[in-house]
Amino acid sequence: MTTSKALNGLTPSRIRGGAPNSKATNEYPIASGLAQNIFTGDIVVNNAGNIEVLLSTTQKAVGVFMGCQYVADGEQKFSKYWPSGTSATDAKAFVVDNPAATFIVQADATVSAGDINSQNFNVTLGSGSTFTGKSGFGLEAGTRTTGNAMLRAIAVLDEPGNDITVAAERAFPKLEVRIVKHVDAYISADASVN
Repeated sequence: MTTSKALNGLTPSRIRGGAPNSKATNEYPIASGLAQNIFTGDIVVNNAGNIEVLLSTTQKAVGVFMGCQYVADGEQKFSKYWPSGTSATDAKAFVVDNPAATFIVQADATVSAGDINSQNFNVTLGSGSTFTGKSGFGLEAGTRTTGNAMLRAIAVLDEPGNDITVAAERAFPKLEVRIVKHVDAYISADASVN
């Protein structure tokens, strides 16, 4: 049910116009010693050729982080999250970067049926869990706008207890979203790395 807030980032859903997502990812480098955690479900950006977690709603997304691999102390490691400050070689992030990908994310407050396919939203920049590796990102309901924002709500997740037309179920709905501020939407107009 969506009567409690439990933000855990963005989960791949599908490719728009297609069947359920195969969770296809591409690899991107992570700078050794990067002093920030990156959790599964975090939106990530490019900074000087390396992947970093989204820190500002003005940045443009590359995609959503799905884990990483790296070599530390001569040992190959696979992780659900990038541990802050890790000194590693051959560090790679796995990122769902298709601009047509959709994701399931929980809202941090009520969203109405009128918001679907008409409003854009920013994301809460919550910290994740080093225990589970999951993100603390969510859809920030109070930022709804017809202007520029990170996410567009395109559907309500069809599961029991998640009906936004029922008052008792709409407190923290799970929504299907697409990334509006995807770097590929700006590639010909903006040479910025962020």
